[in-house]
Amino acid sequence: MPQDRSLITVVVLSGVLVLAAVVMIAVGLPEQTLLQQRLLQLYSVPLSGALALGVVHVAGRLPSLTGTTRVVLVVAAVATVLGVAAMAVGLLTGLDALIPLGQAAMWLSLGGALLWLVSRLPRRSDGGRTFGLRPIDDDLDADHNEPAQD
Repeated sequence: MPQDRSLITVVVLSGVLVLAAVVMIAVGLPEQTLLQQRLLQLYSVPLSGALALGVVHVAGRLPSLTGTTRVVLVVAAVATVLGVAAMAVGLLTGLDALIPLGQAAMWLSLGGALLWLVSRLPRRSDGGRTFGLRPIDDDLDADHNEPAQD
C-alpha cells in the first residue's frame, strides 16, 4: 500500500470522477430529454477533472519547475479555462457547437501538459531505461530457431 497520501487522494478522487462520468453516460443514454442530452454532451467534464488532478500530481513530483514548464502549465490552464468558458457559453446560448470545441480545448491542453510533465520526470539513477526495445542477437536467435536434429 502506498504511503504517499497525495497519491491515494488523487487515485480516489480520479476514481470518483470517472465513476461520475460513467453514471452520466448511463443516465443520459436514452437521450430522450434535454437533461439526458446534456449529460451525454458533458460526460467528459469529470474525466477532464481527473486528468487535471493527474497533471497537478505529476507537477508536484518534479524536483523543480523550470521557466518553460511554468509557461506550459500556464498555457494549459488558460486553454482549459477558455474551454470551460466555451462550453458554458454553448450551454447558456444554445450554441451546441461550442461544447465539443470547449471539450477539445480542455483535453488537448491537459493532455499536452501531462505529456510535457511526464517527459520532465527524473530518470532512473542507474541510467537504465524503464522501457526500450533491444535488437535481437542473430547468433542467439539462430540457435533457438533451428529445427530439432534426430
